[in-house]
Amino acid sequence: MRDVSVLTHAPAGIHPSEGRDAAGALHGGSTTVQRQETSSRFAGEGLTFDDVLLVPRYSPVHPKDTSVASLLTRRIALPIPFVAAAMDTVTESHMAITMAREGGIGIIHKNMAAHHQAEEVDRVKRSESGMIAEPVTVAPGATLREAIRLTERSGITGLPVVEDGGRLVGILTHRDLQFESDLERQVREVMTHEGLITAPVGTSLGEAERILHQHRIEKLPIVDAHGELRGLITVKDIRQRRQFPNACKDEQGRLRVGAAIGAAPRDVERARGLVEAGVDVLVVDTAHGHSQGVLDAVARIREQFPDVQLIAGNVATREGAAALVERGVDAVKVGIGPGSICTTRVVTGVGVPQLTAVLDAVEGAAGQVPVIADGGIKYSGDVVKALAAGAHAVMMGSMLAGTEESPGQAFLLEGRRFKTVR
Repeated sequence: MRDVSVLTHAPAGIHPSEGRDAAGALHGGSTTVQRQETSSRFAGEGLTFDDVLLVPRYSPVHPKDTSVASLLTRRIALPIPFVAAAMDTVTESHMAITMAREGGIGIIHKNMAAHHQAEEVDRVKRSESGMIAEPVTVAPGATLREAIRLTERSGITGLPVVEDGGRLVGILTHRDLQFESDLERQVREVMTHEGLITAPVGTSLGEAERILHQHRIEKLPIVDAHGELRGLITVKDIRQRRQFPNACKDEQGRLRVGAAIGAAPRDVERARGLVEAGVDVLVVDTAHGHSQGVLDAVARIREQFPDVQLIAGNVATREGAAALVERGVDAVKVGIGPGSICTTRVVTGVGVPQLTAVLDAVEGAAGQVPVIADGGIKYSGDVVKALAAGAHAVMMGSMLAGTEESPGQAFLLEGRRFKTVR
């Protein structure tokens, strides 16, 4: 662990204004309360990001050779250690796609219907891929209106046309649709079917790019020996692989995405829909992760979905982190009330200064799983301090809430554009 140097000190305890006699008793009016040992009443000194600076030391590493790659969970690597928070004014599919392209990851919030959250996950997973293994398709007997609705819902511009359970008979692109005014016509009437360009299963991306360029087409269906559709390679996916070489992707070349769930028993069904949609990591997202309800939720999710990566939190102590690790989580999320808009500490009087919480959680995790510092990031230097304290990644909310990619409502105030965050 790298050293941190204390710049200023947080108060070590409470200093009452009442008088104190020689025996150490505190006097408040007519009531006398015997003084207890500070160590038994207070956890001790706590430090937050503003309380420390890192000591500069000799470095043989040139900036251009620096890597900030880290881990999100036991099995998920992050090219950059940034996570978009599961807040309804921060992370939906647009934010998650952008974060993953840049090397981070977004956690889709849970303040929506379960099926809607699963659709958001699916939108991220389908946004780009080396090869789309299960492309969205349309039947030749469907109307153009139905096809357009399908493209809008899926965020795509073209549809392979299949019949008899998967046999490719054509492709419907935006060029086929752009001049059509009668949306009740059937897809088979306007789709491209003569001279349809396809490629066999096993075609490499390099060969696919050559075929796409040779025939000046944007989509290349992959078919087997029986003419059944097995995948789809697009110019967009190839272009984005070049534009975002450090994107956070799964083994199939799809962008990674996470989703938040609660700790109630009913959240198992929400989790099931998310797993079916292809979510990479589930996050049991609560204000108090060191509770029996959360520990039970982790056990339920782990039993139902043993292969899914699972993060749980939030905790702020070494005991809380150790308890979650013992239940089988793949990463621990740390932070009780450090967020700029979080009222937990004010309303409940509960919390631990974030830097101390991270240090303690790292000790509790004992190197078995990554630790994610959630909240309190106001400046880029706070990220550095969190990583120096042992965190593998930082989760940010308000830092991202004002971006174009966030779903927060935009408004003008005195000629300046703002976005809501909560």
